[in-house]
Amino acid sequence: MTEPETPLKHPWLWTLFCVVLLSIPVASWLAARHHHRALPKYGHVPAFAFTDQENQPIGLADLDGKVWVADFVFTSCSEACPRLTERMAGLQRYLENRGEDGRTRLVSISVDPDRDTPARLRAFAKGYQADPRVWHFLTGPYKEVEDAVVHGFKQAMEKDPDPKAADGFAIVHGTKMVLVDGSGEIRGFYDSTEPLQMEKLRLDLSQLLASGGT
Repeated sequence: MTEPETPLKHPWLWTLFCVVLLSIPVASWLAARHHHRALPKYGHVPAFAFTDQENQPIGLADLDGKVWVADFVFTSCSEACPRLTERMAGLQRYLENRGEDGRTRLVSISVDPDRDTPARLRAFAKGYQADPRVWHFLTGPYKEVEDAVVHGFKQAMEKDPDPKAADGFAIVHGTKMVLVDGSGEIRGFYDSTEPLQMEKLRLDLSQLLASGGT
């Protein structure tokens, strides 16, 4: 009867096993090293002064020292905005579960500020269980909002003529989320339609918090 083979009779199997075993911590170290790269810097967010859903003034100075995420929505939007706001709601839960809501803020800026009053934004925010201490929905004069969104956050915002729309125009806006560090520097843009991008946002946000916010 042929005796069953064992790894001891084949030293190369032990060598292969050891190589695989040793490669696991090395791979983990490389993955961690890759993630904890220095995040890029895209310029400072210019000063702004808007009003939130609680009818309270909120400006860039109020976010100083916080790591925050901005997105751009409007309450009558039926396509991209619900998805964006769901993503932000998920991010709020993520931060709360980790006890990081005190060091972070979420900021949703209305790109239809003429119609999105604080009261309207408050009703919209409640539908997503937004905590007003953490998540601000902002409105303000149209031109000032447009300047902040386009030139500050580098996102699209415009009204396109649309004869099919009740008001004769359609609102076009960017659907990316923007990560801002504690000094007001933009550190990343993330496609809200891509789950992997949302995971990257959470990792980058956590990295900023671990490094003190900048």
